[in-house]
Amino acid sequence: MTTLIECNGLSIRIIETEDELHLLKWLTNDEVLAYYEGRDKTYTIDKVRSDFFVDDNETRCIIYKDNSPIGYIQFYPLNEVSGISLPVNSYGMDQFIGEPTYWNKGIGTKVVTMVVNYLIEKVEASLIVMDPQTWNKRAITCYENVGFERKCVLSRNEFHEGEWRDCYLMVYDSHAYNIQRIGKKHQVELQKLFTSLWGSTEMVITSGEYDLSKLEGYIAYNKMGLICGVVTYHLNENFLEIISLDSLVGNNGIGSRLLMEVEITALMNGFHEIALVTTNDNLHALRFYQRKGYRLTGVKLNAVDQARVQKPEIPEIGYHQIPIHDEVDLRKKFSVRGTV
Repeated sequence: MTTLIECNGLSIRIIETEDELHLLKWLTNDEVLAYYEGRDKTYTIDKVRSDFFVDDNETRCIIYKDNSPIGYIQFYPLNEVSGISLPVNSYGMDQFIGEPTYWNKGIGTKVVTMVVNYLIEKVEASLIVMDPQTWNKRAITCYENVGFERKCVLSRNEFHEGEWRDCYLMVYDSHAYNIQRIGKKHQVELQKLFTSLWGSTEMVITSGEYDLSKLEGYIAYNKMGLICGVVTYHLNENFLEIISLDSLVGNNGIGSRLLMEVEITALMNGFHEIALVTTNDNLHALRFYQRKGYRLTGVKLNAVDQARVQKPEIPEIGYHQIPIHDEVDLRKKFSVRGTV
């Protein structure tokens, strides 16, 4: 028996073959199924084995209280949830207390806290995600007590007891970035930032001319209160367009977190598509966005040369000493719709 975590009479142990009977007991109890898989699900010993004893990337565990099994918890790496991109080394979690006599005793909060701390300290998880159904107030309260934050509603996200249910996207961020929606109070510091990065606040691309300091977006601050990243976007009639994304500290997940906020914003506004352009020299951006599910949709030859006529400060030579001439279009489509 392998114990992952142990604290104050509670322990989290890797699932073993003999645990199949505990799972079968819990998953044939309508009280439990009402919150977990649904009372219309029929579990047999064979289904328990096929669902829980699988060789994949999930870590499945039994929850013990004073050496008695009382529930189940699992965690697993995630790249996205409902199409929303997540930072590198993000994890998802699911759990239930299978013995109703242990409900409403604060055990769920303690168990989730134990696993969250384990994922951050031992696995170096950057973000932890859960998506409880919006009617499950007890679970939502539990997760908020641990420190999870509601980000948005994922509409028709889970099929439960014969109908599609809305879920909350809830996240626990192990990094202490303060990400704020851009407002008037940020305008002066953004003018300074964009001028230092781009020579001015003006962005000239084929979709239009933009003053970056006046666009909607998000700004990230570090623990010292210094800007470490900013993303701007424009809402078109049928899609959201990312105009700029600047991460001032590399390989710290800032760009990924800002992109996640924008994708959530797109879903909250009912958009199913995000568009952006980058330049032919920006190989880092091309790698970054394609890893996040964006697809190349076109190349506008000489578009940067034409923009340079209007904005001469656009450099002729870019990253890796590559001459900058063209715009590269990328887009991402979503299959779900988020609401406030």
